[in-house]
Amino acid sequence: MISEKERTACLWAITVTQFSLVFMLSSVAVAIPSLGKEFGATAAQLGLVESGYISAVAMLLFPVTRLADMTGRGFVFVCGMIIFTTVSLILPLSQSIEHFIILRVFQGGGGAMMVTTGLAILADLFTGPRRSMALGIASAGVYVGLSAGPWLGGIIATTMGWRAIFYIGAVPCAICLVLTLIVLPVKPQRKKCPPFDWGGAILIAMGMVLLSQGGSHFHLMTGKVMLAGGVLALAAFAFWEKRVKAPLLDMTLFSTNPSFALGNTVQFISYAATFGITFLLSLYLQIVQGMTPSEAGIVLMAQPIMQTLFSPISGKLCQRWAAHHIATVGMLFATAGLAGAIFIGGSGALWLIITVLGLCGTGSAIFATANTAVIMGAVEKENYGIASAMVAGMRTTGMTISLVFISAVLATMVGPTALHSDNAAAFVEAMDISFITLTAFSALGVILSARAKLKNRK
Repeated sequence: MISEKERTACLWAITVTQFSLVFMLSSVAVAIPSLGKEFGATAAQLGLVESGYISAVAMLLFPVTRLADMTGRGFVFVCGMIIFTTVSLILPLSQSIEHFIILRVFQGGGGAMMVTTGLAILADLFTGPRRSMALGIASAGVYVGLSAGPWLGGIIATTMGWRAIFYIGAVPCAICLVLTLIVLPVKPQRKKCPPFDWGGAILIAMGMVLLSQGGSHFHLMTGKVMLAGGVLALAAFAFWEKRVKAPLLDMTLFSTNPSFALGNTVQFISYAATFGITFLLSLYLQIVQGMTPSEAGIVLMAQPIMQTLFSPISGKLCQRWAAHHIATVGMLFATAGLAGAIFIGGSGALWLIITVLGLCGTGSAIFATANTAVIMGAVEKENYGIASAMVAGMRTTGMTISLVFISAVLATMVGPTALHSDNAAAFVEAMDISFITLTAFSALGVILSARAKLKNRK
């Protein structure tokens, strides 16, 4: 039996891991130009720094959830913390961009093990109103990580170098690992569960790996083949999950529940359209505008600050109006922001960049809370677990596709050369093409979101 002090310790440990996962994404985004300059990395390789990390989370999301059911959430959670912390300490020792990218994938794998089990552990430890309180605190860790990442990461990269981001980020994880080992049952426990779906796990892993690699090598025929192979592998995953007895993902919810299917489709579109904006503008501000990482980080904070402000407001709006209407409004704001980014150009005004980031942050926050309500409200209580997993799955898959697409555009327009001020014009052209396409994709999400209303229940 866990005491109240131990339960509280677990809450703060899990909250720190939620913070660390997004901090290692948002802070590294600001440091990418410095990292690329040191390693002489191409634009496509810099895309892999982020897409490799997030695609590892996406491809392991469902397999790790099943693994946790079979061996115990505490065991998987601690294994994830060990991997994440260890790799964070090894990453700064990388001697080439290729080694860095490989380690970054392993770091994302550890992050997947933490994020998929941490919230489930809190749901087990806390009941009633206290459960909502605990989940709210853990979610606050995510927003603090998003908000602090660009600013703090920029300061660290400017004053101490990009390697210090990983050393500093590993410290709280190491402390929480020791704390978790003391207070949480972490021994593996063999539980009676359906057999593990190895076929589905292999197919989704192949799909994500081929997509991320294909996007970064899209200027070559092998890249195009890998990208096509990734799409086929994910299609095969969906086909397989419909027919296997114990699937990682129950596909029948999509075919029998239009609101659930539309909500998840829009979830994917939203993150695919908006996630890459931080990556692109971080490069733009430092390579084209000549800002330092800390200066760029301060500008990029406009997006997460608006996300933090408007997330609770969206929840209140959903109590007064239909959730799918609120989600559609959020998509409209984000689409307006993306459309504004098309006009940034080579000498974009700072006010325009901040406005674009603010609109995208506001729209993403309003959309995320409302669309989650649409997805969760489209299923019965017994399917809340799979619905929650789908919310996270579509989010991470959308993030991955966003970076894969941007990497493909950069590989085509900039080519296999190091990204620096000499090819800034080619980068700006690639950025414009990316924003035009992402704006059109986001506009499609607006239309679908308006149709994803909740089904009527008796």
